[in-house]
Amino acid sequence: DNMASSVFFGTLRGGDALHSLLQVMQGLYVPVVLGNSSWPETVRADFTAQLHKFMANLTETVFTVQGKTILYIPQEEALGDAKAAAKQKDLVQRLESTIIHWTRQIKEVVNQQDRVDASEHSGPLSEIQFWRERSVDLSGIRSQLDDDAVSAIVAVLEHAHSSYLAPFLNLRNLIHREAVAAEDNLKFLLCLEQPCQELSKAHPSDIPQLLPPILNCIRMVWNISRFYNTPDRLTVLLRKLSNEIIERSCAVIDLAAVFTGQVDDVMETLRQCTAAGEVWKSL
Repeated sequence: DNMASSVFFGTLRGGDALHSLLQVMQGLYVPVVLGNSSWPETVRADFTAQLHKFMANLTETVFTVQGKTILYIPQEEALGDAKAAAKQKDLVQRLESTIIHWTRQIKEVVNQQDRVDASEHSGPLSEIQFWRERSVDLSGIRSQLDDDAVSAIVAVLEHAHSSYLAPFLNLRNLIHREAVAAEDNLKFLLCLEQPCQELSKAHPSDIPQLLPPILNCIRMVWNISRFYNTPDRLTVLLRKLSNEIIERSCAVIDLAAVFTGQVDDVMETLRQCTAAGEVWKSL
């Protein structure tokens, strides 16, 4: 009988229900809850903490699907005076929960550089795309960490001598360095984009003439890049270049033609593939 007065309900329009839910929460329910001063303080503090945890998880989930890292910044009215705010135990615990969530998010992004797409069939274009997306993501995180609201939270936790702050600050500094490195890596790898696009569409007979310009670009990256010129990174790039050559060869070998008697055509294609592999091996 009291459902209408006890349960909030509505309609989420559009294909992305989670994003719609996030907008409704940010625009309606979060301000209403945080602005409610009629509840007992203990109830209000506990509900606010749970609300912020839910919003942090919802924000992360919505934007992770889009390939973005967005930090949820809680709305707290008492952050103006950091010294006074640091004396509010419930507030400090909520801010520590936020910092812990940010720390985990940032750590996962930083560790992604060790999980560059190493698929057996991935080519050099996937490497360029990885650094393009990483550069955008890290630059976005860096901008968020420079926000005044984040600085206000850090100031409160500094006054509160929170033990969770140091790991976060270390990661914040690391993000700034990683963002610079990702931008630099992308800048140099972009010189490979056009020749690698041509390679990804090339017939094996055309591959030998495409390889020298690509290797010249790789030599330039090795000689000039500040961050990408390591044996591990260059090994990954060269392996992906090998993958692309193999993929182009596999794409033109017609096994069905062998079984229908068109052996001469297939043999000529195989000779062209072998020649491409020999040229790559000799370089």
